[in-house]
Amino acid sequence: MSFSFRLRSSRPLFSASRSFFTSSRIQSANVSPLASLRFRLSDRLSLIRQLSGRARPPSYRASVYGNQKPNFLDRIPEDYVYWGIVAINGVVFAAWFMAGQKARFEADVKPLRWMHDNFTSSWRNFSEGRVWTLLTSAFSHQSPSHIFMNGFTFMFLSKPILEMLGSRRFLGLYLGSAILSSVASMGWQNLVKKRDIGSLGASAAIYSVVSLLACVAPRMTFMIYGIIPVPAWLAVTGIFAIDSYSAVHDKQRGTDTAGHVAGLASGIGYYLAKRFRIF
Repeated sequence: MSFSFRLRSSRPLFSASRSFFTSSRIQSANVSPLASLRFRLSDRLSLIRQLSGRARPPSYRASVYGNQKPNFLDRIPEDYVYWGIVAINGVVFAAWFMAGQKARFEADVKPLRWMHDNFTSSWRNFSEGRVWTLLTSAFSHQSPSHIFMNGFTFMFLSKPILEMLGSRRFLGLYLGSAILSSVASMGWQNLVKKRDIGSLGASAAIYSVVSLLACVAPRMTFMIYGIIPVPAWLAVTGIFAIDSYSAVHDKQRGTDTAGHVAGLASGIGYYLAKRFRIF
């Protein structure tokens, strides 16, 4: 029995190889430590107020939304959100591993079929009523290299945005972009390419965080392979261009480049919506 699906993987910028976009060190134009980055970004209060609707002095950890009272999502500690996303991805990866072992050593493909039915996004799954796969696929990684690549990028790049937006808005961005990228990927594959290929992986959601971070701090330095410095605006522009070209010309089979483009567009769209107070 065989399955066909595409990975939403994080690769090195400006490279067609199956590696990943990394930021082992991210920094503002004048600051190198990651710890200092958060405070430097927080100094841009006028922009951050427009982006997130909240200002937070260093000694005040609660969310402030003007005259609005924070809801229960606002009260979730940011570390819980951060490690919760990491943990869910880990649990789903373990489920994939156990299902694969069951199929390999016991010839029982039922657990593997169940994982494909519930943790990959495809038109077949959606049309059969499993609408939750639009979201669950964004927490789904089948191979160790896939979860490592996406996890590494998430762990380095998500915290500045999480601290600026707070738990509720970050979850809205992350989960919303995951769903939108799944819909965009399905639409592209079925309406344009006339095929139904399943997709899984967190990179589309992660790319929304990356593109939003680039919009907030375009001169921030991203490190490719941990050694090549690239301005954030150029890095995101490069990813967008390469993945758009690859989606149109099928240059990276096995990678959901259409989902990547949708994830990047989600982060940019979120920034513009907040910047111009659309919501």
